[in-house]
Amino acid sequence: QLDDKSAFELILLPGFSTKTEISDVSGRGVGRDVVKSTINKLNGSIDIHSVLGEGTIFNIRVPLTLAILPTLMVGVGDYNYAIPLTAVQEIFDYDPTQSNRIDGRMMVRLRSRSIPLYFMREWLSPSTSYESLDHAKVVIVNIGTAMVGLIVDHVRGQEEVVIKPLGAKLQGVQGYAGATITGDGRIALILDLPGMMSRF
Repeated sequence: QLDDKSAFELILLPGFSTKTEISDVSGRGVGRDVVKSTINKLNGSIDIHSVLGEGTIFNIRVPLTLAILPTLMVGVGDYNYAIPLTAVQEIFDYDPTQSNRIDGRMMVRLRSRSIPLYFMREWLSPSTSYESLDHAKVVIVNIGTAMVGLIVDHVRGQEEVVIKPLGAKLQGVQGYAGATITGDGRIALILDLPGMMSRF
């Protein structure tokens, strides 16, 4: 007598298992129950959509204000920005003698690959007066299938941050995924790298 949605939710009950025999790693019916209880603690929800012979989709929603994101904190001009750590590949000192201009674009050679370089100050803080680039860093990031180098003034280090949604007037601005308050009490914008690249 259950509808499909209610039937699918049975697999989230503690002790419910579709295995006929238990093994060292599965069959006890505790895995999805732990997931559901954790999501409930975060005031989130989980929905299951399944079609026989086609596949199953689990939609998990948690409040944005509770999302914790590992980031690399960087300084651009007088401001701090957070780059999602999953996109960061490596960091090295900026050396203008190692970069070249190809078809009007700054490039750097990195292990047989030519990677485009972008000055973050030109995008994020164009009104900032240019300081010496002696201590500038290149942060190599993956954006989709592409690899690019972002030139920043300082690298502050890694920090896990709680994402705060932007206010109504700033929502929809490409390039920003949200904001956070850093450990020293300052506000930092969290960069949405694909959105930032398409915007600039």
